[in-house]
Amino acid sequence: MTETQTSPAKTRPRRPIEELRERRGGISPELKAYFTEQQRIFKAVRAALAKGPRTIPQLASDCNLPAPVVVWHVMAMRRYGEVLDGPEQDRQLLYTLPGA
Repeated sequence: MTETQTSPAKTRPRRPIEELRERRGGISPELKAYFTEQQRIFKAVRAALAKGPRTIPQLASDCNLPAPVVVWHVMAMRRYGEVLDGPEQDRQLLYTLPGA
């Protein structure tokens, strides 16, 4: 065999998602930017909560984001157990990280 050929035992079958991405030309720059921004926000919320329990307005201030954006991300994180409800403070829930 030449260097450009691989033995059949070394190749793995392509997953359908890989074929679809190739046919579609990969992920668009806009979609990639969207997912990058989402991950940046999740990371900022986690970092703020690592400092201690926070309310939504406190998280919004710490992350320099609008409160509706923070609510959306906190609720998503809460759904998957990444954020827990804490006690109330001034009629607002405090959110914490598990194990913190």
